[in-house]
Amino acid sequence: MAKQGIVPVSIPDPEHHYKRRGSETGIYIACSDRALLDTINSMLSRKGIIGISDAEGKYHYIVDGRHSARKVISRINDIVMGNATAIASEVPDDVINSVLKSILVYYDFDISLIGTSAIFEMVRRMVVYRDLYFMPIRQLYAVAGELLGLSYYQTERDVRYSIRKSSFANTGIKTTRILRMLADDVNDRIKATKRQSV
Repeated sequence: MAKQGIVPVSIPDPEHHYKRRGSETGIYIACSDRALLDTINSMLSRKGIIGISDAEGKYHYIVDGRHSARKVISRINDIVMGNATAIASEVPDDVINSVLKSILVYYDFDISLIGTSAIFEMVRRMVVYRDLYFMPIRQLYAVAGELLGLSYYQTERDVRYSIRKSSFANTGIKTTRILRMLADDVNDRIKATKRQSV
């Protein structure tokens, strides 16, 4: 018997579902707004995350952000790292790191600043994981902050300071655009290097 207007055809484990997409299929028929919200709330309360596939096959996630901010960040990292696609597995990490560092130096970033370290971590992941390339700046700050042991506000402040000390100072270019420009430069440099080696 359906409870509160929801007819569960199959009930997947949300945590398992986002780790292995397509391994299970859960279909719920919502007969009212209240039933829909109650079911979503119940699933979020149990696992803290829900994965939903739209008609085009694109996957969307709802993460329960009502409690621990650190747990939310951890969930987002798990999703990104679990579902991201590496740009080129044949390109070693040290090559990507070297190219990125040379590009940061080219744009006059002070490598000794913690904000530049945060930029390095964000851009490196934007290069390796395409999902991060399109991630909102707040989430990128959260990823870098967790890696470096900084709060969101420390990360934001330090990144802005590093940008003010670089050749991007007074350009009016938004931080998100700067990060994507740096990631694009790294990708272009790697592609050019690969062409030359052929």
